[in-house]
Order: sequence, then structure tokens, then C-alpha cells
Amino acid sequence: MANGSGIVDDLLLLRLADSEQGDVFLLFDELNGSLLNGTAGLNASLGGNDTLLLINDSPYPSGNSLMHIIVASVVVTILMIVVVVGNMLVIIAIATEKSLKNIQNWFIASLAVSDFFLGLVIMPFSLANELMGYWMFGPLWCDIHSALDVLLSTASIMNLCLISLDRYWSITQAIDYLKKRTPLRAAIMICLVWLLSALICIPPLLGWKVERPFEEFPKCELSTWPVCRSKNCV
Repeated sequence: MANGSGIVDDLLLLRLADSEQGDVFLLFDELNGSLLNGTAGLNASLGGNDTLLLINDSPYPSGNSLMHIIVASVVVTILMIVVVVGNMLVIIAIATEKSLKNIQNWFIASLAVSDFFLGLVIMPFSLANELMGYWMFGPLWCDIHSALDVLLSTASIMNLCLISLDRYWSITQAIDYLKKRTPLRAAIMICLVWLLSALICIPPLLGWKVERPFEEFPKCELSTWPVCRSKNCV
């Protein structure tokens, strides 16, 4: 920190105003806008009368303040509780009420299962990742979490498509389709939805992924390329 030229090369230095006691500067880290440590040494390198104005005093890579993290956590946690409890009640109602145990509601129950696990397993870790700006749960859970995220999200979308097709065929081919929509065929359709969703999420777990380098604040992002060990990988 004794040599000011090396530090200034890594910072974007904006002069805001002049005052009687010296220049006022606003410093941003060009890479991530994080808080600059060792301000006393930098003050000495820039001049004894210079005043430094540092914003973004968050200790997290995301740049979110503690108040922002608390408020967002409370709001999203309430939404997660609504998602989990609401879908759980749908599953229980269809499983216990005789009047609801029809083939049409099987598709709705399948959708509720996917949304239930999204709210229970995926959303809490995704929330922490977004608020903190880095993944703190280890590489193994990152791979599993990413695969489950793709599985459940895809299953939710495909279940919606299945429900739409079921409603469409029930209206346009009311008699013929209702005769063909047996419990066995409905179960096969639901199984196909989950099987296709699993086929989409399994490749990253089997090696279709980019090796993540060791970082102080690691990221957990979906892999889109096969595993590659050379530095020339795209």
C-alpha cells in the first residue's frame, strides 16, 4: 500500500469536488466494487489532506447491505413458506379426499410435487447464493442442487404442458379421449414427464460440466459445456 501508483492502476478514481481541506475522491474497485481495505496507507499515498469517500461497505461479494439481506430474506422466506405449505395441502387433499381422487387431479398432484420440492430444496439455497454473491455450500451440493433445480423446474413446466393437453383433449375429443385416459395411461404420461426431466438434468452429474477453479468466493452456475481440462476450452 506504500506505492500509490500500483493501487491507482487497479482503481477507477473519480474526483467529486474540491474542498478547503483537500480533494474528495470516490474509489471503486474495477473488478467487483468491493470495499477497499487499508485506507490509511492509501490516504498517505494520495496525500495527507485527501479525504476518501468509500461506498459499498458490504462485507459480501454481492454488495448487498446487511439490511437489504435481512429484508429480502424475510420476504422471500414468507413466499417459500406459502409455496411449500400450499402445495403440501394440495397433495394431501388429493391423496385423502375420495372426491378428488380422479385421473385429472393426478396431473395436478404431479405439478404440486415438483413445486413443493422447488420451494423446499431449491429456493433456500438459491436465495442465500443471490444475497451473498457466492456459493458457500461446497462443490458437491452445488452439482446436486443445480441438477435438482433443472429436474424440478423442467418437471414443473412439463406438468403444466401435460395439464393443458389433458384439458384440450378432454374438450376437443371428449368421448374418445375419456375412454382412452385410463389410470395406467395417465400414470405412464406422468412417469414420462419425470423421466424426460431427469434425462435433461443427469448429464452434468455424469461429467458434462466445466471444472470450477478454486476461489475464495466460489460461484455455482449451470454447466453448458463438457468437462475440459485444458486452458483453451470455450
